[in-house]
Amino acid sequence: MQQILNPTIRLMTPEEVRTTQLINAGSVLMYGSAAIPLGAGRGDRIQLFKESTVLYVLSQNSKLGYMGLEIFDSSSGEEFEQIFLQYPWELEEYLGSDWQEMEPVAIIRKLVSYIF
Repeated sequence: MQQILNPTIRLMTPEEVRTTQLINAGSVLMYGSAAIPLGAGRGDRIQLFKESTVLYVLSQNSKLGYMGLEIFDSSSGEEFEQIFLQYPWELEEYLGSDWQEMEPVAIIRKLVSYIF
């Protein structure tokens, strides 16, 4: 699994906000020719990884204490699956008590094991 450094992430345009029926503008990952809407918030730390034809977007917000993983097809931008851990007890239940010491790739692999 390879990390993609400095991915292009922008806020949704007003038209995209209307189309997705969101109240606030979300984030959009620009990857190749695809514009991929993300569930990540503005204050999230977003890390992008690729393995084969799969993109993994890991979003973390230490201030609000949540984490999310979204999995996409790298060619089409189609979302395969996602998981969102909103509470500290969920992070510990899914990742273990030492989750804050884990490397991002280890977090992704562990979360993927619960999804598939």
